[in-house]
Amino acid sequence: MGAVMVYQYYHIDYGKPDPGSRIEDVPTYADILKADDVPLPPIVQEQGNHQPAPRLITYDRYYSKDIFDQEIEKIWKKHWQVACREEDIPNVGDRISYDVVGMSFVVVRSGPSEFKAFHNSCRHRGRKLCDKKGSGGHLQCAFHGWTYGLDGKLNWIPFEQEFPNVDRAQYSLAEVPTARWGGNVFINPDVNAEPFETFLGPLARHWVDCPQEDRYTALHVRKKVRCNWKSAQEAFNEAYHVVETHADGMPMFGSALTQIDCWEEENARVNRLITPGMVVDPYIADRVSTHEGLRVFCSAYGFEAPPADRGQTGPDARRYAAEQIRRRLEQATGRDFSGRAPAYFLDMAKYAVFPNFHPWWGEMLPWWYRFLPYENDPEASTMEIRVLQPIPADGKLPPPAEVVEIDFDEKGMDYPQLGPLGHLVDQDMANMIAVQKGFKAAAAGKDFLTLAPRAEAQIAHFYEVYDKLMGFDRS
Repeated sequence: MGAVMVYQYYHIDYGKPDPGSRIEDVPTYADILKADDVPLPPIVQEQGNHQPAPRLITYDRYYSKDIFDQEIEKIWKKHWQVACREEDIPNVGDRISYDVVGMSFVVVRSGPSEFKAFHNSCRHRGRKLCDKKGSGGHLQCAFHGWTYGLDGKLNWIPFEQEFPNVDRAQYSLAEVPTARWGGNVFINPDVNAEPFETFLGPLARHWVDCPQEDRYTALHVRKKVRCNWKSAQEAFNEAYHVVETHADGMPMFGSALTQIDCWEEENARVNRLITPGMVVDPYIADRVSTHEGLRVFCSAYGFEAPPADRGQTGPDARRYAAEQIRRRLEQATGRDFSGRAPAYFLDMAKYAVFPNFHPWWGEMLPWWYRFLPYENDPEASTMEIRVLQPIPADGKLPPPAEVVEIDFDEKGMDYPQLGPLGHLVDQDMANMIAVQKGFKAAAAGKDFLTLAPRAEAQIAHFYEVYDKLMGFDRS
């Protein structure tokens, strides 16, 4: 499953913070980086330029069919969205379907470095041209055989004399805009789409030292969830839940020190969180020493226990942990990762690109999230997770992992091939399902989100953008 993977189950339970406990005068994420005493990666040199304003976010937007239908018209039919990874269709002629809220598109590798996307509908009688992954020199309808080139042009009609009014030049497949970044293929159903270059915002300049195009899908999971697509991703747009949901990680992840940044640039709507790794969370720092946290880290990631003289300070613990990960990566890939800051190996930096794309930077959690509505149900969604590992130094691209499909009532732990990732998925899923039920159980007049202005700023930023697009903005 790659050089670095999610942590194993912990054999030590340090407990959760006592109810009523407070933490004050804690260091910031910037303080952690300063103590590392190394040049900062590009990603952490820039902080956000926007603070979202408070707003009323009512629960009906998580289950109202009317609101969901408006989202289809104002969001899903208008905005850039990740359709696939390039390695999903590695050869010329490979194709895959991308389906969302009743729409379907076929994405084709039309040239060695060229991708096209079309409405997935034959111009004859509408049959879908692509139901699953496929390959070939053309696109042919399985119903009557109408055949299109990889460029979408209509090339052949069986018994063509029966169609005297069909001009092939006018019967090409309906194309939609495509774009590429970081090994991802994006599509936009709107032919008058906003420029993709301005959609990315800070991503292009922040990922220069961690290009996603130099990675491949080592693990691929798609989980059906009984909750709204917005609520599903909100569970990952803050670190505030770690203290309760992922308390087993507190000896080595400083969730209370998470930095949140939001950007507004031209057409970009981007935010991120960064949580420092190999930092004992301030909530349990009175019970767990830095050296103990380092021992838990090494045990969790399968490294030998650290010597007694290592990890006596926070910066040394981070240096030691980063070095272990660096060596493992170099052994697994043959690539040179020397000169990288501890932040590159240890810190968990997740970006959220409106409306639903969440790439992770660095090596601690080299993940990729995509959240989509499930069919046309406002109370169901899919969460897709990819583990993206560096391509080996020899340049040989391993085949992408097959998708592990997990149904609504199945658990990640039911799939041993997921390893510890299944445990983490199950921890989060339990909350997401219960939250969806809680939305509808709320009392009238008390059915709205209560957000922390800093810790949950990513959620507030999402709705600032969302409300403007949906016409709900009254600020």
